Amino acid sequence: MSEDDSKFGTLSSKLEDDEFVIEKKFFSLGNEYYIKDSNRKLVGFCQEKSLKLRGDLRVFKDEDKTEELFRIKQQNFLDLTGTFQVIDKKNEQTIGYLKRNWTKSLVLGEWIILDGQEEPIGKAIEDSLVKEAIRFKGLKVLPYRYKLYHRGEKVGVCKERLTLLKNEYKLQIETELAQDLDNRLLLSLALLIDVVEKKFKKIGK
Repeated sequence: MSEDDSKFGTLSSKLEDDEFVIEKKFFSLGNEYYIKDSNRKLVGFCQEKSLKLRGDLRVFKDEDKTEELFRIKQQNFLDLTGTFQVIDKKNEQTIGYLKRNWTKSLVLGEWIILDGQEEPIGKAIEDSLVKEAIRFKGLKVLPYRYKLYHRGEKVGVCKERLTLLKNEYKLQIETELAQDLDNRLLLSLALLIDVVEKKFKKIGK
């Protein structure tokens, strides 16, 4: 086991793959997210309770919720820019941080990816100004698409697909270019785009 694996968990707990699908199912008291790998095998489960104004998003291995994999914790509820800490549940180590870039997001959604020492290592940038302009005019249901960057290079994409019963986010990663970028940060980002970004859009940012 490498030093990084010892610090942040095994490869399995880090969810190593180059493609994930997050399926969101709609319920009256909250949303459920099913994280699947490239073989469409369930590798994570998260439940958001709509009645909670503040709290952690916890990602479990499956629907039984007996084994927690990692946690997404809002740093400061009064911080409207939104800074979220991603924590490895196995050893309580900080994997990294995700921060919504409030200024840039006035035009296009943008998130900053930071490492465990809060140093910027990447970004996620919404790629369609046309779609954002249409959303601003009132059509909020257009799907999102974010380009993912790591140390200046494009390393993947996170794109939303809508259906009548659910919507899903497909996360595609160029693993050769993002070898030192923990997938749990990118999965957390996909969850936050749905949970946080859409709430900001509803109130006009």
